[in-house]
Amino acid sequence: MPKHMWTSACAVAALVAMQATAFAQDPTIGNATATKNKVEGVMGSKTEPIAKGTNLYTNEVVRTGDASVADLKFLDDSTMNIGPISEVKLDKFVYDPGGSGAVIINATKGAFRFVTGKQDQKTYQIKTPYGTLGIRG
Repeated sequence: MPKHMWTSACAVAALVAMQATAFAQDPTIGNATATKNKVEGVMGSKTEPIAKGTNLYTNEVVRTGDASVADLKFLDDSTMNIGPISEVKLDKFVYDPGGSGAVIINATKGAFRFVTGKQDQKTYQIKTPYGTLGIRG
């Protein structure tokens, strides 16, 4: 194969690899344990489908469509169930078993259920359009 064809093939391979890792620029904070129907992850202007096993990232928006749901599990074993026609931004996730972690989730639309994990309950903060929920006790 001529040298210029190898260069073109390498450039195409690098472009594909960059697109596949576009979401991976932020740290992985968990993954989807189950999804039904249309579930998407949005980072900036890029949207990708979320299926069982898909990694989740800081600053990712998880969006569900009509009759769609998602079950998410985070590194600290906290879980989140997202209902149909919902949108949740995973603003900040710092897992520190020593106690100085932080979890901030912005639930902007729809229904959700969040169960805390192994971190101190004071590290969790859920923001909604109507107020902020903090975990106590």
